[in-house]
Amino acid sequence: MNLGLIEETKISRSLPWRRPTNVFRVKEDVRPIFWANRPKSYISRTIGWDQYPHGRWGDSRNASYGALSDYQFMRPRARDKKLHQEWAVPLKNIDEIHEIFKKYCLGNLRSSPWSELDGLQPETKIINEQLGSINLKGFLTVNSQPAVNGAKSDSPSVGWGGPGGYVYQKAYVEFFCSREKLNALVEKCKAFPSLTYMAVNKEGSWISNISQTDVNAVTWGVFPAKEIIQPTVVDPSSFMVWKDEAFEIWSRGWAQLYPEGDPSRKLLEEVQGSYFLVSLVDNDYIHGDLFAVFKDF
Repeated sequence: MNLGLIEETKISRSLPWRRPTNVFRVKEDVRPIFWANRPKSYISRTIGWDQYPHGRWGDSRNASYGALSDYQFMRPRARDKKLHQEWAVPLKNIDEIHEIFKKYCLGNLRSSPWSELDGLQPETKIINEQLGSINLKGFLTVNSQPAVNGAKSDSPSVGWGGPGGYVYQKAYVEFFCSREKLNALVEKCKAFPSLTYMAVNKEGSWISNISQTDVNAVTWGVFPAKEIIQPTVVDPSSFMVWKDEAFEIWSRGWAQLYPEGDPSRKLLEEVQGSYFLVSLVDNDYIHGDLFAVFKDF
């Protein structure tokens, strides 16, 4: 319980994500980034694992995730009401969808169908202007993190772990976009050798400049008298599991807020059926600029 004596953002996190209280997961310290905004869903889909990744992701890629069920799409009543207020607005065209995503990234909306959290992660506010800009261009973001190069582990926005440490992050953004925009982005990425990407549509068509076994650590920390901790990874096989959930949210998380036959609902289902989900990492966390590749859109 916080009695208001300490700012909540200053309370130290042992990892970038909240550790579950389950005794079987006490040693767990590595997760794929894709469920960063849906931790309850991740826990429910990995509940049957015999062991949880500790130290490195390693062989966890062979563990099977639980199937999607109604549980992943259940919402507390207050959050459901907020989603109806903020997202169940009439949508005449794709530009109005871009506008809603932009409003969320700028903090003007508190809810998102793709997040179990209330509002944005503190670190998102570091890049929310850039996120707002690319959403208006048709890259509809559902997850992101800024590059961090040796921030103190007690930083209010990006810190985690014990005292006296330093944390690092590769810039990351995950979004939906049309096939046309994806083709153009893939072409532009050739001029940015530090960028790695994966893209997949609802049916499972895969476009990438990495192999499906390349696991990329995108968050790590260096602490006194400890080995390096790398709690967040981009794992291609987990991405293929996550994409089913991410695409399903278009219908079960958003379109279902509208009555059957509503034109807004039809528009959302068209997007769901034609867009790609894209995961983009800038591996240069010192001099990189992830958003430069979007400049000429």
